[in-house]
Amino acid sequence: MSSEPLQTAVRGRPPRVTESRLRDALLAIEGEVPTMAGLAKKLGVGVATLYTHVRGQDALRRLAGDVAFDAWELPAVEPEMHWSHWAYAYAMEARTMAARYPAVSAARALAGGQLRYAERVLARFVDFGFSPDEALAAFNAIALIVLGVGAQLAAMRGAELQAGRSGWDLFQQAISEQPERLPVLESLSPDALGDPDGAYGDLVWYTLCGIARRRGETLPAERPL
Repeated sequence: MSSEPLQTAVRGRPPRVTESRLRDALLAIEGEVPTMAGLAKKLGVGVATLYTHVRGQDALRRLAGDVAFDAWELPAVEPEMHWSHWAYAYAMEARTMAARYPAVSAARALAGGQLRYAERVLARFVDFGFSPDEALAAFNAIALIVLGVGAQLAAMRGAELQAGRSGWDLFQQAISEQPERLPVLESLSPDALGDPDGAYGDLVWYTLCGIARRRGETLPAERPL
């Protein structure tokens, strides 16, 4: 974990906020970007005490991103595994990780933790026979899906949980509150969107098919479950 945002504890006082405690507390805060007040509560210290270790909210965001990226474990590579099956598993797990730790999306671009994480992902693609440039292109393509479609699905799930209602019910309520008629939207059936999670998997697989085509390859007939 990068210690750049940390400050030395006040001399003569016991180290109530150690680097390991700070890391564990940040990883325990899921589903939201940590705040100084929330983190101080999790650590059982006052906000003023926390400020002697973290310089402020911006530094906390950088630190939270570094911690999440460094804790992010990549999918294992099974014997004889095709690169597309590993990449598919990676895209599924990346979506879950980004929803679990929103600091990943809010982290400063090209920060230390992000670079270390990118190095690990690109190295895995290189192990599959990609050139570094091909690895970066594949990584970026998957990241766009994770941070775009994946983030939107996570937001939708969050809205459903907060309201205690289904996405379809929320959609119907939004339409009913509009002053003008929306005939096409009003004519939709509950099955119109199908399975959003399945659609996410389809989009990932189609993207991997495009990557394979640029490499002059044909993907396995069956995509991973």
